[in-house]
Amino acid sequence: MQNNNEHINLIIKVISGDAGADEQKMLNIWLSEDASHQQLFDDYKKIWSLSHKEIIPEIENIDVDAEWNKFTEEVDFKEEKFSIKPKKRNPFFRIAAVILVFISLGIAGMFVFNNNEQKIVASNEIKEAKLPDNTEITVNKNSEIIFDKNFNKKERKVKLKGEAFFKVAKNKEKPFIVKTESFYTEVLGTQFYVNSDFNNRQVFVKEGTVAVYQYEDKHDKVVLHAGDKAVFNKKENKFLKIENADENYISWKTKIFNFNDKTLKDVTGELENVYDVKFEFTNPELKKCRISVGFKNQSIEEIINVLQATFETLTFRKKGDKIIVGGKTCK
Repeated sequence: MQNNNEHINLIIKVISGDAGADEQKMLNIWLSEDASHQQLFDDYKKIWSLSHKEIIPEIENIDVDAEWNKFTEEVDFKEEKFSIKPKKRNPFFRIAAVILVFISLGIAGMFVFNNNEQKIVASNEIKEAKLPDNTEITVNKNSEIIFDKNFNKKERKVKLKGEAFFKVAKNKEKPFIVKTESFYTEVLGTQFYVNSDFNNRQVFVKEGTVAVYQYEDKHDKVVLHAGDKAVFNKKENKFLKIENADENYISWKTKIFNFNDKTLKDVTGELENVYDVKFEFTNPELKKCRISVGFKNQSIEEIINVLQATFETLTFRKKGDKIIVGGKTCK
């Protein structure tokens, strides 16, 4: 934790609500650099939340002045670095004191720092991070990666909830395993995408070779190569291999789309997932209109303009996070 001392004061400002926009941005950049940074931030948030528990009566007896002096010495705090000066009894001041008390009592270690799991959580925005073995991961919104603090010592295994793209660092001695609620994906070094959603289980390989299986004995293993996709078939209760699959699987990361004779329903459905918008059709028949088009890292406004130019008889009107599609026919 000492290596992160220069960031502790910034973390506390964010937790207390005293951080400005620039400070929040600075912290977000630091958090994205390494999974351990996010874990440290999460640990301090847990400490603060634990301070409200009745099992910690010492918190009510904090000598704020003494703890503040101790805090500034521990983290080399410089008040001139911040636009808001901490004052006695304000949230920033008290959180700093509470953290020092928890650490000195050993309570923090008992409740937080002995937790062997680390998380990379993407809530409202896509998050990119590096694992200790230099594997690069991109976690989609509303998804998370969980891994042990001893990751890469004996094995490389992560748990995935949601969607993520992996660019795995090669290591023939230690296979990289992604465990989801219902299946495993195993590689030595490659680039691939995993969707762990129970009703939409799938794996797509961008580069290299990947094995997908439901059971630890691997008796149902499906081997995928670059361009292949594995989709779970509920009827047969197994993964089916699809060769030369559609690469729009990773559009949420790249914002690159290629649609070949697709319906507007299919096109707008994929755009909704990436741009957090909702397409509403005044005439359901318009969903059947077909289009071949590509987009490369364009804004939703630019995409709407292209759709409007393609379908001259339709109208595309943006209203907040909704896009109203109108017209009688696309022919």
